[in-house]
Amino acid sequence: MKKQYGFIRFDNIDEFETWLNKQNVKRKVNRLQVHNMYLPDYNTWNTTDKRVYGDNRELGRTKSLDDYGKNTWNYPDDNNHYIAQHFNVFPNGKITTGRDLDSTPIGIKGWNTNAICVEIYGNFDYKQDKMTDEQKRSVIAIYALLCKKFKLTPNADTIRPHCWFTASGEYLGDYISSKSAKSCPGTNFMDIGNTKSAFINKFYPLIKNYMKNESYEENEKPNNSSPKPTKKLVKNISKESLNIRSSPDWYGEIIDTLNPGDSLTYVAGPLDAKGDPTKMYKCKNNVYITASSKYTKIIEI
Repeated sequence: MKKQYGFIRFDNIDEFETWLNKQNVKRKVNRLQVHNMYLPDYNTWNTTDKRVYGDNRELGRTKSLDDYGKNTWNYPDDNNHYIAQHFNVFPNGKITTGRDLDSTPIGIKGWNTNAICVEIYGNFDYKQDKMTDEQKRSVIAIYALLCKKFKLTPNADTIRPHCWFTASGEYLGDYISSKSAKSCPGTNFMDIGNTKSAFINKFYPLIKNYMKNESYEENEKPNNSSPKPTKKLVKNISKESLNIRSSPDWYGEIIDTLNPGDSLTYVAGPLDAKGDPTKMYKCKNNVYITASSKYTKIIEI
């Protein structure tokens, strides 16, 4: 987690969930908006943002969006921020805050009251940016956690993309290219699309599944068996801290460490990992840790 310019960057979903659960939102929230930025896109992320902001791309871009809002619509929240949205989700899966949660967003004309606006970095129209797995996981997680926070059921009444509305704010109930204000969040959003059938058959079920299982898997099915299965943990049985990685890759990003005696919630494995014959366990929130019996052990509770 990092704070700068009055915004917060969350480096993983656990950080975001902990922060969100502590927020005391006074206004009524019963709508979640889905947007993509279109521009900036992935090319901007890998060129301009990388050159200008370096390893601070998320907060640097958030500040830039805030400056744009001040110069364009000049509609501040109580923290003197002008950015339109409440949250931004970046290609690496990191999330930043935007407007104060008690402030109405500038997202969808006719559907801003009582809404939370989420902007997803990239251009997800057909044959444009292909959303990374890291960003997909964070997109599903942020909507699931917002639904939990505000006691919402994911459906077409509570979660709507911008493209289901006209530029004047008329609700179309689906993406109609000749009438919709724009294609946002993209005609190939999450390899799903932006139509009502795509959201009903694929997007909402992913969010509901996360709310039940606290994980994102495109092909994962809810477990309705009874009795409730035993919970498994991956425990650090060594005398040293173990690296927690963002992918099953021994040369991948280290996002945290697991102290001796501490545990992570087991999801799957042992799984093959890149860079070394030693396998890894997949754990809650899509993180990975060594499956070597010298260092870890599966326990049941």
